[in-house]
Amino acid sequence: MITTAQFNDLVKNALVKWREGFDKVSPAARQMYDVVTTGVQTSEHSQIDGPGFARRKQEGQRYAIGDPVQGYSLKLTQARIGFMESVTWEMRKFDKYREIDKVMRRLGETTAQRMELDLTHQFTFGMTASSYTNIDGETVATTAADGVQIFSASHTMKGATGNVSNYITDKFSRAGLEAAEQKFTLMRNNAGTKVIVKPDTIITSDDPATVNAVAEFLKSMTAPDTANRADNVYHAKYKHLVLPYLATDASGNPDSTKTNYWMLADLSHTDAILEIAENPTFTAPKVGGNGEDFLTDDWSFKSSATYDYGVADFKFIVGSLGSV
Repeated sequence: MITTAQFNDLVKNALVKWREGFDKVSPAARQMYDVVTTGVQTSEHSQIDGPGFARRKQEGQRYAIGDPVQGYSLKLTQARIGFMESVTWEMRKFDKYREIDKVMRRLGETTAQRMELDLTHQFTFGMTASSYTNIDGETVATTAADGVQIFSASHTMKGATGNVSNYITDKFSRAGLEAAEQKFTLMRNNAGTKVIVKPDTIITSDDPATVNAVAEFLKSMTAPDTANRADNVYHAKYKHLVLPYLATDASGNPDSTKTNYWMLADLSHTDAILEIAENPTFTAPKVGGNGEDFLTDDWSFKSSATYDYGVADFKFIVGSLGSV
């Protein structure tokens, strides 16, 4: 039997297994965010565009003074997630070490999986709506700071008229890639001035057909979609990021209607923000009082994290439904 004298050893081993479970979940969606730590519950992130092009200075004249345009603001408010698992009296009595190890690994996985689900669904549901109802029944905004859903042809500029688009419907293909690249050449800041964005990453679900299609484009030395096999201009041009939860519903269940979703993004200058007040944390019961719940004789272990996330500016990414 695992006794209270062995409690500290159990906790040490539980932490190791929790970490194994947490590390088992690849932090794919997190790569799309600018990750920062915070000590405040609510924060605000404001866009400020530069003054634009330098002006001609004539001899003896003063330099022109810039007039930066204040853009839209994104507010983030920290929220906590968590999960608890128990080592029962029966597990301890009958030395069920393998079962205990599985419980702790699962506990680590829950936190990592939830973070990936949240961070991915910001973009999944941002394809078609300005909000969605998450697994906890909460309404989650999927808008950029301008108040428009993340992927849209109707983004606005605070200091200029007209709209900017980062949305297409093309399937992943040469035509689709070129349509996405074209959108980047038309990006404008809040003053209406063209901005230069250099996308570096193709983002897809884990749908095998889509994943393989991207691999063919990025790894083939000759063009994979032409009969004469001309030089492949896309060879090694982009990185490929696979999001396992991109094609899922709000509860994380597979959703075949989303398998063709894909994105092209500049992740070297992402404007998606992830603020973390509490990094994923493992908490064990205290030794005092036998470390047990009086009513159940269980030793309870917890995993938690506190964070919030959002998209301050949409111009780093173009998204497609992959429907035509």
